[in-house]
Amino acid sequence: MLATWKKFSSLLVVVGLGLLLWAYSQLRLMPEQAAKEWLTQWTGTFFAVTATLILVIVVVQMESLVNRVKAMPRELKWILPGILLGSALYVAVMAPQVHRIYYDESIYLSIGQNLTHLNRAQTCHSGGEEYGLFRCEQWEYNKQPNGFPFLASVVFRIFGTSEYAVFYLNNLLLGVAGLSVLFLAYLISGGWRAGLFSALLVILIPQNLHWYNTTAAEPSSAVTAALVVLTAFAYLRNKNAATLTLLTLLFAFAIQFRPESLLLGPLVLLIVGRPALVFRKAFAANILLFGVLTLPLWLHMELFRNHPWGSTGVPFSRDYFLANLNVNGWHFLTNREFPLLITILAFCGLAWPGPRWMERGVLGIWFLLFWGVFLFFYAGSYHYGADVRYAIVCYLPLTVLGGLGAERIIHLLMQTTSFRHTTLVGILTLLLVVSHMAFLPRVRAMTDEAWAARADYQYAQKMVAKVPPESLILTHNPNMFQLWGYHAAQMSVIQSNPHHLNQGLFPRYQGGIYLHYNFWCNVQDPVQNSFCKMALEQYDHEIISEYREKDYRYTLYRLRQKTVAKPS
Repeated sequence: MLATWKKFSSLLVVVGLGLLLWAYSQLRLMPEQAAKEWLTQWTGTFFAVTATLILVIVVVQMESLVNRVKAMPRELKWILPGILLGSALYVAVMAPQVHRIYYDESIYLSIGQNLTHLNRAQTCHSGGEEYGLFRCEQWEYNKQPNGFPFLASVVFRIFGTSEYAVFYLNNLLLGVAGLSVLFLAYLISGGWRAGLFSALLVILIPQNLHWYNTTAAEPSSAVTAALVVLTAFAYLRNKNAATLTLLTLLFAFAIQFRPESLLLGPLVLLIVGRPALVFRKAFAANILLFGVLTLPLWLHMELFRNHPWGSTGVPFSRDYFLANLNVNGWHFLTNREFPLLITILAFCGLAWPGPRWMERGVLGIWFLLFWGVFLFFYAGSYHYGADVRYAIVCYLPLTVLGGLGAERIIHLLMQTTSFRHTTLVGILTLLLVVSHMAFLPRVRAMTDEAWAARADYQYAQKMVAKVPPESLILTHNPNMFQLWGYHAAQMSVIQSNPHHLNQGLFPRYQGGIYLHYNFWCNVQDPVQNSFCKMALEQYDHEIISEYREKDYRYTLYRLRQKTVAKPS
């Protein structure tokens, strides 16, 4: 009977894989707009199923997890919540709570808002919230994967639509990052000391403090990658079917946060892709599960595989390699943006002769994959605007290696000197903290990247307080106003559909139609400037509020339709 069931289950897996390939081929044949509609409608459901299955596996494994926690040293049980909450509190207090990548963060949050209210993975070009419910009349499917917007939607469902809730989510993710590298270093080294140092290093990296106090997608991308690697090493140790399923689910979830997250594929195969593990029926069944849950991602990648990603030329090329290498390589060696002491510890953890060299090599490859991919990207330089955020996704393997390096150094000094263990730990911790203090002025700095867009955002928050209910704001960035609870639409409607504006929107919004003269009206972009100019030429207007930052002007106008004198 058991043999019959095994044959039947194998047949089901084969049939399932065949159906999966057929379904993907059918999706690829859809016209582009139909494919975008399908993704907009179904992506949220696929994410919800994946997240629910992850929680189910965690609940199933809860007894085992509780037993593992009980087996920990008593002191460590108190340290774990301290790492989680202490890291979140430290980043929230030390770094400015501000958006650093405009206007991508607003787009992520807008997709989250639409997933929350409409279960549609879209940005909204015209719409707003009314009586607690969100409506969208004109939408667009975005080129970025939707993992982080889904996380934002979960937070919005629980706490309401507030960008501050997502700031706190990223704060908390810094604590999750600390716990992830702690357990990862423990699995590799067999000791908690390396893990505790790894967790400490996470919060001592200045750029971590900057970006984990934003609503950018890179922190969540880095953390979910760390959870996948941790689960892969756990499966390598226990060979448990439930752990393999959890790895599959986390992997399917994590690769949908940023395009480079797909590099987790070769990394996972490097860790668990051994013949004794691969040629198991459970492995084949999980491949089927993975394929089903990531159907939206593959269709998404197919749609945007030739997207320029903001480049006027080729987005990826070997031509960018040397220039990016010069910047991104020195990033870890100059002790200006990244602590040199952490680089030295990471090198010791990687290159020190001793056991676990294969696992340490995997950590090095993890770093190389997520650092090296941007060397070929036209905007991959860490000094290109705010693109230092790309470094975030390669920091966590360095912290694990740094923790391993700290452990090896302390072990060597214990053997060659008369210092006690606690003394050596204290000295190294003090050196790390003192080194970190030199970076605190930069951590607290707003920095001048994207100053004009940041001013636009801050002044818009002040302007919107003067907009009465039942109003509509025309702007290049409707997402941010919609997040604040207002109705907003793309300014381009003035050119693309003036009849709708004059006959539909002006009569509908009794509070008035307002024009947000913003960043895109100031920047040297003739197409975007033309919308602002056309609006002020075609409609009577009055200034409601105005601010200036350097040579940029930010103004809120109220528009009125021009009255045409009747012939006498």
